[in-house]
Amino acid sequence: MNRRAAAGLPDAVLQAASVWFVRLGAEDAGADDRRQWQEWLRSDPLHQQAWERVEALGREFGHIEPRAGLTALDRPRSAGRRKLLKTLSLAFVAGGGALAAQELPWAAWGADVRTATGERRRLELADGSILTMNTDSAVDLAFDGAKRELILRRGEIHIETRPDPLRPARPFLVSTPVGRATALGTRFNVNLMGDHAQVAVEQGAVRLEPRLATHASVVVPAGMAATFDAGSATAPTAFPPQQQGWVDGMLYANGMRLDALVAALARYRPGRLACDPAVGSLRISGAYPVDDTDRALAAIERVLPVRADRLTRYWVTVKAR
Repeated sequence: MNRRAAAGLPDAVLQAASVWFVRLGAEDAGADDRRQWQEWLRSDPLHQQAWERVEALGREFGHIEPRAGLTALDRPRSAGRRKLLKTLSLAFVAGGGALAAQELPWAAWGADVRTATGERRRLELADGSILTMNTDSAVDLAFDGAKRELILRRGEIHIETRPDPLRPARPFLVSTPVGRATALGTRFNVNLMGDHAQVAVEQGAVRLEPRLATHASVVVPAGMAATFDAGSATAPTAFPPQQQGWVDGMLYANGMRLDALVAALARYRPGRLACDPAVGSLRISGAYPVDDTDRALAAIERVLPVRADRLTRYWVTVKAR
């Protein structure tokens, strides 16, 4: 199968074929694994096409054998694992529909995905789930035959999970330095803030497990949020849906203190953006674009007696007019 033909295959199917490729090469792969693979292969003509493409990629990019590939996967950050995953990870460029396994380093499950200050990014993962990354965030993608895992190193992410194309279905996890969140069929947000993290659930539920107290897990239902650190998790409380406005590029304020709004906007702007304490307690409402902080500041100037004092573009202070 040529690359043009492969470009017409769904991303999730191509990724599922990649997982089967390494799974069948495992030392402990048995008759059940092969039977499930054959059932998967026969269940849809696209599966056969995807499998042929994965085998071809193995030949095209280094003649990687399945068993060697699985060994590489067992070393989470090894060069061999990265080579294998970059070879087998097939991703579609958003809006373009083109295969970009080699050209896009974030297409590999094991590669770091980062956003710069002011940048947001939306990615379709191997299983069809959607990952949206907020400004200045970093995630490792660690999908394999046993689990679907995102490792949040810094910042904030929003996840819309999809049913796993593999059987048995793999759990969907978000790991952080302070603990782990397990999706229970859901849409949710994880914000890592130093020594603690907040999980807000829009749909479904999420189980939180503090790193040093996994027995003290907490299930967060839809419409609720909870904070956890390495040793404990808070009881779930209600959270305003507009808290997730950043996913759509907006910050929503409803009687918010001005200094809090400016601090939120500062996350999306390189350099220094600060609020003079003399006006910090002013209250403000409205919707402010995070992708254009100059426009957001202009909107603030229109509704409050303040101005954005620009020493340079990278040194801005909101102060009394």
